[in-house]
Amino acid sequence: MKTLVVGAAIIDILMKIDRLPKSGEDILCRESKTMVGGCAYNVASTLKNLDCPLDLCVPVGRGPYADIIARTLEQAGYDILIRDESQDNGYCLALVEATGERTFITVQGSEGTFKEEWLDSLDMTQYDRIYVAGYEVCGECGMLIANWLSKLSGKQVFFAPGPVICSLDPQVMETIFLAHPVLHLNEKEALDYTGKEDVKQAVHELYRQTGNLVIVTLGENGTLYYDGGQIHTVPPVKTTVVDTIGAGDSHIGAIIGGLSKGYDMEKCCTLANYVASCVVSVQGPTMDKKVFEEKMERYYEKN
Repeated sequence: MKTLVVGAAIIDILMKIDRLPKSGEDILCRESKTMVGGCAYNVASTLKNLDCPLDLCVPVGRGPYADIIARTLEQAGYDILIRDESQDNGYCLALVEATGERTFITVQGSEGTFKEEWLDSLDMTQYDRIYVAGYEVCGECGMLIANWLSKLSGKQVFFAPGPVICSLDPQVMETIFLAHPVLHLNEKEALDYTGKEDVKQAVHELYRQTGNLVIVTLGENGTLYYDGGQIHTVPPVKTTVVDTIGAGDSHIGAIIGGLSKGYDMEKCCTLANYVASCVVSVQGPTMDKKVFEEKMERYYEKN
């Protein structure tokens, strides 16, 4: 069985700056790069690098950005499952400060307009795991995707709401939670959404709402997960941060990859921490297979 990765492939315009400008200020960019990104594309890249079977379900539109995305997907060996002739794909301006911290400004295109017929056309008998990101349920098609997820049976759903978690329609969140998803988020997102002051209180509240595993990344403090029994913490992997773009995507991708290989959650989080440390040590949200394997040599030696 395969994993179905649902979401977006967009153009990332990466700009390295010393710091974010103040309102009305003019600053110079030290370096810029254009590449294909998007949460779903980044997650799929990690699964692909881990040799896990998957399909990438991202709308590919018609226009200059869509043409770049289509060529990139075809070169990577992905089947294009959704074609939208009505508009181009979107893009994200990623501002990376000297510290490695990033700020995103996203302009949605075709990937932000999921249609019911697109989802109905999928042969769901091929998949036992499904990943969805928060950006895909942020707009007007949020309830459409939420209803689709809630009606699936016998599938393990992974939901990574991301930084838009507090902007999502409460009814959309409630409907997604009916699918009892494995929830993946960072510490700030967990605290902001639950209103709790402590991450341990936050994961208890999130588990109460979803009835399933809650995974929280803690940056330099590793990863915490709660399975309804007790809270577990998995130590981090030290690395030199170039930029943090794609850190969360690679982490959840590795969690899904580890589960598909039959790993227990402790080993999945150990793998995910290592994969994420590799991604933040390079520029951009993904790595090609050769670089990934070179970066992962130390992990494979130990495990």
